[in-house]
Amino acid sequence: MAHRHANDRLAALLREAGWTNGELAHAVNTLGAAEGLALRYDRTSVAHWLSGTRPRPPVPDLVAAALTQRTDRLVIAEDTGFLPHAYARGPLPGSDPGHSPLSELIALCRQDCDPVRRAALTSATFRVAPPPPPVPPPGPAPAPEAVAAPLPPAAEADVAMLDCVILVAARSTGLFGGRHARSALAQYLADDISSQSRHTRGTRLEPVWLTRTAQLTHLLALKSEDTGHSGLAQQYFRTALALASAGGDRVQYAVTLRAMSCQAARLGHTAIAHAHAEQALAAAGDLADPGTRAYLLAQRAHTHALRQDGRRALADLDTAAQLHEPHGTASGAPPRPFASYPRAGLEYQQALVLLHLREHERAIAHLAHSFGHRAPGERRALALTHALMADALLGVGRLDEACVHGHRFLDESAPLDSARVHQALAHLCGRLTPHRRTPAAAAVLERARAYGADSRPVL
Repeated sequence: MAHRHANDRLAALLREAGWTNGELAHAVNTLGAAEGLALRYDRTSVAHWLSGTRPRPPVPDLVAAALTQRTDRLVIAEDTGFLPHAYARGPLPGSDPGHSPLSELIALCRQDCDPVRRAALTSATFRVAPPPPPVPPPGPAPAPEAVAAPLPPAAEADVAMLDCVILVAARSTGLFGGRHARSALAQYLADDISSQSRHTRGTRLEPVWLTRTAQLTHLLALKSEDTGHSGLAQQYFRTALALASAGGDRVQYAVTLRAMSCQAARLGHTAIAHAHAEQALAAAGDLADPGTRAYLLAQRAHTHALRQDGRRALADLDTAAQLHEPHGTASGAPPRPFASYPRAGLEYQQALVLLHLREHERAIAHLAHSFGHRAPGERRALALTHALMADALLGVGRLDEACVHGHRFLDESAPLDSARVHQALAHLCGRLTPHRRTPAAAAVLERARAYGADSRPVL
């Protein structure tokens, strides 16, 4: 039997964090639950880790994430002492300067489309990793007297096609959930992007084409996250960042960082979520239009609220609302992917922040306004808004009203195949279970059980 060596690295990290063995185990179990993993570690488990036992993946990443959150500095899995020196795993996309973002995208999509190789991607969990380098400034504008070379018709057609696919991909997620057409989008990127790149390479359209490709990759990341594949979503997000950087598009880079902040926040990685929100605002700088800046500020407000910094959270919300007022999408107008921030979305984000700050009544008012601004085709967003409203109403003891929104949530959820919707359903059932002897709550719980039995598993 091989002799085990004490894990001095983990012991040092525990001392820095000021945690007991049991507190680390609880944090790992909590982060695992957000990934859909039923972990049952306790102080004895951590004692075994300290004596040299190496837990299987993804536990090293979860331990690193928990310690990152606690110490408020970056701790990666390699720092925990769990990974043997011979252990090597591929870098996250955007980390290797020797690989172009386009080649990384095509390789990742081809693996995602292979039924055998896909399993390694879909089972991966979120990894704590250094952020990629900041996006470089856009290249110099051409001289006014320069005569632009004519563009190949195929290049212009490719960008128009990408615009069409972006619209379809975004709307399909809103109407049917992230799982719908996720594999089809991965296949499109694997098959078509390589050939299209030849038409645009070296032309004026190349930066525009790279931005559109980054946007499609961003949408594939959102679909992957909404299918429950958090590690795969993270890889697509980082690839989208690298593509936006290659195209010199700071604003798209910032928008993708915001999405990464949202993902980290939902998984319980508050420190990472806040860092991404700050980086998004810094990347956009003064290049972002007021609506986009409001979009970025609203997410930073969310991360301030998660850190229980109410003063900064409310200040960001106020600035976002002021910026959005004259520039937001008109009520009831369909949101344009990457081009608008609908009023309903801002109202929802305001409510989310206020709930974290325990201001339930104000949150309820914003959610009511959000319903009034929702456009047709936003079924997933509408379902999640009903779920959040039910949660807010339960927080102030308004059970009957909460159950009305519980039923509306189930009405909207019927056609949706979405991990976030399934998670919202589980949360709602947990909140209503203490009231199960009440007829109104019992009716919602009965419908929820039937909904759960009819739902397809998230693959």
